[in-house]
Amino acid sequence: MEHGETPIIAAIPQPPPTGLAPSMSQIPFSLSYPDLPIINLPPGKLLITKQASIVSTILGSCVSLCLHSEKLKVGAICHGMLPRQTTPPVAGHFPYLDTVVPHMLETMASRFGLAPSALTVKMFGGASVIQTGLPTPDGLAIGQQNIAAALAALARFGLTPEVQKTGGTMGYKIFFNTGTGEIFVRRIAPTLAKIFAQTMSKQAAQ
Repeated sequence: MEHGETPIIAAIPQPPPTGLAPSMSQIPFSLSYPDLPIINLPPGKLLITKQASIVSTILGSCVSLCLHSEKLKVGAICHGMLPRQTTPPVAGHFPYLDTVVPHMLETMASRFGLAPSALTVKMFGGASVIQTGLPTPDGLAIGQQNIAAALAALARFGLTPEVQKTGGTMGYKIFFNTGTGEIFVRRIAPTLAKIFAQTMSKQAAQ
């Protein structure tokens, strides 16, 4: 789905929006940008595009990074499921945060000439809503591991998130305007986020 294919995911009930940082939009994108296409991003996928779109994704323990160039109006977003690559890469599938972050930044540079320092970074997810069978010698839950892996990958390029809403026990549904860099956030109850994360993880593994 990289570079434009539109995936489809099931709709879920919409709780009220959470309090947002000043750099985030507080008006639902469906009302603010009725003419833009809406793309639903599944776990393990990413989108890099110069076409203005609203990209929606649902996060429990997973982490999304949203990259944006104000100058070129280019946006990129991933839905990372796990902290580190443990299996051979699969074309079109980007579930690991330690490899998807460099891929996004390198693609932004090669396709659009955008250095990492020219991008704004916003980061979401990493809640404690789902358990996995992964060994955790450091005692960190999978959501915390995902956050740490994403931050470490960004640090290798000299980047830190301008906005970071991560951790806790609440899931999120985010809406990213790839043209403007604005992001609208809704909180999701832990039980609902857990069910969604488990369902999407099973589907992604098929």
